[in-house]
Amino acid sequence: MNSKERVLLALKHQEPDYVPLFEAWIESEIMEQFNGDPYSTRIRLGMDCLPLGNHPSNTNAYKNGIDEWGRIFKDGQYSGGLLKTFRDLEQYTPPLSHAADWFPAKEVRKIRDQYQEEYALFYAWHDCSLGLSYLSMGMENFFLACYNKIELVKAVIDRSTLWTIALVEEAVNNEVDFIVLGDDAADNSRPMISPRMFQELILPEYKKIVKNCSVPIIWHSDGNIESLLPFIIDAGFSGVHSLESKAGINLQKIKQKYGTKLVLAGNVDTTHILCQEDLTLVREEVERTIHQGAPGGGFLFSSSNSLYPGHNIQSITEMYRYAREIGKYPIVENRRKQG
Repeated sequence: MNSKERVLLALKHQEPDYVPLFEAWIESEIMEQFNGDPYSTRIRLGMDCLPLGNHPSNTNAYKNGIDEWGRIFKDGQYSGGLLKTFRDLEQYTPPLSHAADWFPAKEVRKIRDQYQEEYALFYAWHDCSLGLSYLSMGMENFFLACYNKIELVKAVIDRSTLWTIALVEEAVNNEVDFIVLGDDAADNSRPMISPRMFQELILPEYKKIVKNCSVPIIWHSDGNIESLLPFIIDAGFSGVHSLESKAGINLQKIKQKYGTKLVLAGNVDTTHILCQEDLTLVREEVERTIHQGAPGGGFLFSSSNSLYPGHNIQSITEMYRYAREIGKYPIVENRRKQG
């Protein structure tokens, strides 16, 4: 069974030969330490999924300056949003045709020719209906506007949804196997907006996105998103990514409650386990996540966020090496201890 077949079975809630290995985002500083790019780094780590699409040159998103949606970036870091009025919204609404810039034809064709038969190809976009909206308006302004400028908020969310649909359609047209949509909706204690407001403002937008997509979409959010998962299922998303253990997400509990309805991806601690050099702790974390998440299928092994500066390279390498070693189906409890 090759990587593509392995992932496609997992997305259907079936058990492949091994637990598929996945990482949605890897920061450039980590790839540099592997002397690689988004493809060679993942292949070196033994992953089964490779990204399709590229960050275009004609955007300031996560670079420097003001981007197409009114977000302000300094040295790649978000620093505020400009949308305060409907006039601002008109100024910072790029044409939907801009979505094609994320899929340059020559590069996409090269990647498909090289990897499409063996690996599962995915597209990952961070910030859609909710995240793109609150970052465009500035977080404080957005949450205040939810109470005193709700029509503006709804218009910004609608713009963000239409953009996300355009990206999704481009990704599908370029033959990805699945999509990851990031929309950070919670902090470590609770959702950023109430479940009632989430249901009213965001759920209908998510349904529109899923309706316009013919491949599985995995929803990403950091934080404590457990109370939002019924809405994610209602929207029609195929899975959920991050499942941040630092935010109190109990993978075993989520698996038991939602494992037949959502493909689960993530839960490996990124804020401690991957930042230190004790590989025994790394292996214990790998065992925990695989034993809790993998039985029965429907699980992609992944960190609970991304691979970013500050992570220990040896810990990253061991995490994926050991996950492949013990991730053979059927999953056997305490495989390492049994020899």
